[in-house]
Amino acid sequence: MLSLTVGSGVVAFFSICIAIAFLRVLMVTRWLTAKNPIDDSPRCVDVIIPARNEEQDLRHAVESIQKQRSVSIRVVIINDHSTDETASIAKSLAESDDRIGVINDPTLRDGWFGKANAMQHGLAATSQSLLIFTDADVLHHRDSFAEAILEMERREDHFLSLFPTVELESFWENVLVPHLMIAGMVAFLHRRLEDPRSPHAVAAGAFILVQRDALEAIGGLESVKNEALDDVKLAQRIKQNGYQTGFCFAPDLIRVRLFKSNRDAFWGFTKNILSPFNPVWLAIPFMFLPIFVYASPLLAIAAGLYQHETLMVAIGIFAYVTQAIVLVPATRLCRLKWYKALCFPIAALPITCCIIKAYYHHYIDRGVKWRGRVMQK
Repeated sequence: MLSLTVGSGVVAFFSICIAIAFLRVLMVTRWLTAKNPIDDSPRCVDVIIPARNEEQDLRHAVESIQKQRSVSIRVVIINDHSTDETASIAKSLAESDDRIGVINDPTLRDGWFGKANAMQHGLAATSQSLLIFTDADVLHHRDSFAEAILEMERREDHFLSLFPTVELESFWENVLVPHLMIAGMVAFLHRRLEDPRSPHAVAAGAFILVQRDALEAIGGLESVKNEALDDVKLAQRIKQNGYQTGFCFAPDLIRVRLFKSNRDAFWGFTKNILSPFNPVWLAIPFMFLPIFVYASPLLAIAAGLYQHETLMVAIGIFAYVTQAIVLVPATRLCRLKWYKALCFPIAALPITCCIIKAYYHHYIDRGVKWRGRVMQK
């Protein structure tokens, strides 16, 4: 039982370290807010929206784009072989607004993942020097485009990505997303993110503003054609080629619900979960990490109560509380429901299942499965 006490102590220590690292991330990363910009010379921008089976969200997302102020927009919706009503919704939007065009079922090129392929087709259909890539389920504040463009010009960026408010509804969304979001930010948001001499760069696919010259200089989306983390890799490629990249938290400007159901949330990280590991077998020991991290405190509490070991119970409770406290600053970026989010220890189950499923697709299908389609590398 000593191992449970020690394990809980280790978990508490590392939870405190992660909390400190996450607070540092929140402090050093740029924040962009709505300031009602007034611009007498609105910028022209082409907006590219890849959409696959987005019937629930596409109309609301596009309507929020149509309401943008202080910018002149053209929108291209790429219906990526959807099997629901996405095509008809896109068609009706285009028929009601001549600023909107639709590309249906673009040819899927060999070696390309669906989203990157759709984005490349959208890029070929546009002409403006400024481009915005945004997802079909993102809702935009009426000044989000103008604020982003002004920020890009002020900082002399060639590439700027905004991170949204993440809305959480279902049980598994609240259990999984906050801690994984925190872990991802601690891993990717390096303190030298803004240093042009540093290789570190990051992006969120919800909103990417990029200068066409910089994107075309790296061959468009070609360099990320089969990357599961296409947004992050795109930012890195841009920066590697000598262009300035930027990243801002913008919870007041854009918001998104990543997963639309418990099932989607449970399996939702399958596509990306192997991406940080090279070679991919390194994810095998990672499978056991969530079990250790989340189970140790609970087992220590249970064993301590059974054996009347007050110290073990106290350390187990302390470890659980430190894990829960990390969620407090995360509320600046996600709208969680505490009565669901506090069940985070069972996140070990879907994480393990997602890794196993990702391995299956990697070795059996030789690719990545997303939205009912296997993309082979």
